[in-house]
This record gives sequence, C-alpha cells and structure tokens, in this order.
Amino acid sequence: MYRKSYGYSDLTKKTLLKLDNQFLIGSISKQFTATLVLQEMEAGRIQADQTIRYYLPDFKQRWADSVTVQQLLNHTSGITDWNKSLAHQPGDRFAYSNINYAILGRIVEKTSGKTYAVLTADLFKHCKMSSSTVPPGTGRKSNTKKLVKGHAETDNVKYEEENILDLLDSPVMGVPAGGMISTAGDLNTWMYCLHNGKLLADSTYQIMISHSVVRPHRWGVLKYGDGIQVDSLDGILELSMSGYVPGFISTMIYYPKTKVSMVVLENISPSSSDMNRAFYFHDQVRKIVRASF
Repeated sequence: MYRKSYGYSDLTKKTLLKLDNQFLIGSISKQFTATLVLQEMEAGRIQADQTIRYYLPDFKQRWADSVTVQQLLNHTSGITDWNKSLAHQPGDRFAYSNINYAILGRIVEKTSGKTYAVLTADLFKHCKMSSSTVPPGTGRKSNTKKLVKGHAETDNVKYEEENILDLLDSPVMGVPAGGMISTAGDLNTWMYCLHNGKLLADSTYQIMISHSVVRPHRWGVLKYGDGIQVDSLDGILELSMSGYVPGFISTMIYYPKTKVSMVVLENISPSSSDMNRAFYFHDQVRKIVRASF
C-alpha cells in the first residue's frame, strides 16, 4: 500500500500485491484462538469459570490459581507480565494483554490433546481457507510461499524490512495471540463461517459476542467479547477485530444485518505510538462501508 499522504516511501514498486498474498494478521489471531476455546467448551473439556491452574497444573505463577478462562478471553485477568503480580483483581476491568491468549493456546492444546498448529489447520480446512497457516517453527509445517515482506517504521520515519517470525515463537507474543498468517479472501471466508453457524452452536456464538466488557478504542467506547469487538454506533452493528505487529496491520469487520464483510491487510506499519495514524486508511475504508448502509 502506498501511504503518500504521510510521505511514506512507495514500497510496492518491486512487488504487485495480489488477493492471495499472505500477511501476518496480528491480533485477529485471537479470534481463532477464542473459537477453539469455545469449541472445547462445547465438547465439555473446558469450563469458563475454571482457573488456569486447573488445566495447567505445572504453571509456576501464583495468579494461575485465581484467573479464569473467561477472564483470559475478555482481557480482564489483570495479567501484564509472566513474572509480575496482577495489575488488578481478576474480572475488575479490561486490560489488553497478549499473554492471555498465549495461555489460552496452551490450554486448548492440553484439553484437546492436539498441537495448536493442528487445531488451527482443522479450522482452516473446515472453512476451506487454503492460504491460511501458522508461522514455521519447531515441529510445525507452514505454507508461507506467498507471505509478503513487512516494513516497519523506524525512529527516523523510514521503513525497514521486518522479520518477525522468530519473535512469534516467544511466550509473550505467541502464535495464538498474534501470529497467524492469512489472506483477504480467507478472512472473508472465515467471517462467513464464524457468523453464520458453521463453527459454533448458536448458544455458544451468543456467548462469544455477549460476554463483553467495555474497552477504550480509537473508534470510541467499544465492547470486547470473547476474541471479538462489538459496536453498534449509530445503530449499525459491527463485529470486528484488528491486528498490529511490526511490519503488518490488519482490520476485519462483519456487518450481520447485511452480511457484508470488510478486510484490510497492509504490509507497512507506522509507529504504534499513534494508532489513528497507523490505521488511517483502514478507518477511511470503514467510513466508506458504513456510509453505504
């Protein structure tokens, strides 16, 4: 994408991006992880009100005895660091943390008896998402031949090629929290599957979008359910997620009333210090879509 309005270099001259090009989708990955957790709930292997310790007895952190699966799902756990005390009482308020979903990834592996890579591959196959995968890593196979190069803004407002794949294997970032690879077409297919009863029973789906807490956002005050943002500004219901990792930013939104979906994937990431600037073009596309209703 060419960000001329901010004076960014044209990084697309060397490569013509196509609809089947792969991008890292950042925190959109959390929605897939939440779906896996909810499927395990349907199977009776996970209970929302059980603690981390119940499923992961070898966890060393003391807060594993007090934080529940539900609090991980909607970012009310209070976890900010693997080795620090909780920032607040579990359940008190929203505080976004990648660690929450890194832990959920471990829990679904334990309860299902399958690796996270296998679990997500099953989701992709079910929804016929042929270009989606997780990054290659220890014991993982990935199809990343069409993964575009990401470019992250440096301190001197230049863009440098970013290699984040190794970072995604770290426990803090984690693939379940922000490391999936997908395409615009596959994410469009994903939204159809998720929001039209192809993955979850209706009662479970309603839990996903209603177990919500208030969160601050550049769009205003939103609700955050289980891996999904819920907004009804001006009477228009939006179910959304976005992602930011160095070199890549992403947005996907589903409008239930019209069954319209919107996906924006970008391999240029401006500084995260100003999210309005970083997601400028994504938000402009959103405005255009909303104006059509």
